[in-house]
Amino acid sequence: MGRRVTFLPHDVRISAAEGETIAQSAERAGVTVESPCGGQGRCGRCKVSVTGRTGEKGRESLSKEEWDAGVRLACQAEVLEDISVMVGQPTFHDIEAVIDHSPLRELPLSPMAGGRGHGLALDIGTTTVAASLLELRDGAELMSLSDYNHQLLLGEDVLSRMEHAEDEGPEGLRALALRSVNGILARMGDLIDIEVRAVSVAANTVMGHLFLGVDPSPLRNPPFKPLIEEGRHDARGCGLEVEEGAELLMLPCLSSYVGGDVVADILHSGMHRDRRVTLLIDVGTNGELVLGNDEFMVACSSSAGPAFEGGELRCGTRACPGAVESVRAERGGFRMATIGGEEAHGFCGSGLIDLLAQLLISGLVDKKGRFTRREAVEDDEGDLRLHLGPGRRELSISEGEIQSIIRTKAAIFAAARSLLSNLGMEFSDLERVLIAGGFGRHIDLENAIAIGLLPDIARERFQFLGNAALGGAKSALLHGDTRDELGPLVKRMTYLDLGSDPSFFHEYSSALFLPHTDQALFPPRRD
Repeated sequence: MGRRVTFLPHDVRISAAEGETIAQSAERAGVTVESPCGGQGRCGRCKVSVTGRTGEKGRESLSKEEWDAGVRLACQAEVLEDISVMVGQPTFHDIEAVIDHSPLRELPLSPMAGGRGHGLALDIGTTTVAASLLELRDGAELMSLSDYNHQLLLGEDVLSRMEHAEDEGPEGLRALALRSVNGILARMGDLIDIEVRAVSVAANTVMGHLFLGVDPSPLRNPPFKPLIEEGRHDARGCGLEVEEGAELLMLPCLSSYVGGDVVADILHSGMHRDRRVTLLIDVGTNGELVLGNDEFMVACSSSAGPAFEGGELRCGTRACPGAVESVRAERGGFRMATIGGEEAHGFCGSGLIDLLAQLLISGLVDKKGRFTRREAVEDDEGDLRLHLGPGRRELSISEGEIQSIIRTKAAIFAAARSLLSNLGMEFSDLERVLIAGGFGRHIDLENAIAIGLLPDIARERFQFLGNAALGGAKSALLHGDTRDELGPLVKRMTYLDLGSDPSFFHEYSSALFLPHTDQALFPPRRD
């Protein structure tokens, strides 16, 4: 006989099977329990309060006080008898996803669906989904909305989601992606009458496969090629709540880790039509980079990790109201600005870059990211932690968390340098560096260079594109010239596998310092 699980405050009840975890019961009951690590018991974000007996698994990750108080890791604790579980509901709509971008290229208007009705442009990222509704007859943008990608409930990064799809099948993840997109469509429909007859989707390779219900787990293995070839689909058949007969265009992918979002970035930037040697960087949970111009195009991907999106850090958070987005060291402490001016509750990517740079500049950390003064104290886990000030909760950062940020910045910088060296080039050869994605929205360029994330070259060569993936998806909706470029563009791109590139490990190891082991790359500035 099953054990009854009652989820509060929802008062949702379900019978748990033998050996089932609280998280598995919650998923079947339709109750959201966030598990960014994909149920591996690593992140601790699926903590719930339980009344009743559970299994012991996960106890080692909790303090004695938490365990005695009935706190459990939902992804680990098995249901052994009738229990009540108090869970918190994630607030998905507080996301501050970037939906603006630099202007679209001026091209002749030749929209999908013959210009009838509305078009929906989508950027489906690992963390967020951004959407724009366009009037197809004239290209006018009616509105843009965003949300978290609800797949976060089953894993924070693409590897966690591939593992989940391999173990449980892709349908659960597909349903969560559709919940995000159809939720946005419903919110749009509440504001105006919509008639969506065409959809274009820019997504990284794994998100694109999951959106179409295809198991992406084989993408982890050679030859690292996408499993989906056909780019046009029936939108309603894909599960979207749009008009009957609406067509869906999925922008093509180059490899397992260079997807349609990067192709959209290129299309929006126009770098494939420009003679200037350009480096494009799109930083998210993965970092994708493209080097080239109108004659050549080489792309690579580096697993940056989730640090810049708030993952793996007690002090980290995604970009949302109350996230610290900028930091300046002052006598006696730090001056911090938050998104929306709300009380601080954590640091998003731009805030973490500022914080690390200010710690380095003020001499609070050395080049290895270790604290240099006695202000840091040992925390419960034996790690040195620096307290930064009160907010909605006490803000602090540990040496271990600083190392996570350094590893993230090192992966991006090393990928860029490896890409250049494979073509016999240096940073000085770059005529432009384009930063795509929400990452660059509030980034302080000087601080990003100070920690060795971006190269120390003339500042006027940098350009921030905003959400170029959404811009490329819009262009594909509106312009036949853009749609005609998709196939030829991907065919002329070359993929560099950093995993088999002997120079990458050396570059990565050299970048695990602030800003770098090679001081010649970051000479002192003379202002």
